Amino acid sequence: MKIDGSPSPVGSVKATNRTKQADKKKSTSEVDQVAVSGNAQVYQSLLQKVKELPAVREDKVQTLSAQIANGEFQVDGQKVAEKLFPSEA
Repeated sequence: MKIDGSPSPVGSVKATNRTKQADKKKSTSEVDQVAVSGNAQVYQSLLQKVKELPAVREDKVQTLSAQIANGEFQVDGQKVAEKLFPSEA
């Protein structure tokens, strides 16, 4: 048995034939269609609106910055603790 290392053309011929066979099976009258539900359309429009919102709410930042600068900003420790450790009722 002699191995010369050159690739056999048989594999590539088979692959070409398979591709041609697959192309023959396709019908030219078939058309792909996509139907989007009403809920998906609503979701998409809401998602677009959310993307248009600013990442930082400047009005809130300005209000809190002014309160901090004037010494008016107060932190309610009880509310912070309740948010950190919600009671299991």
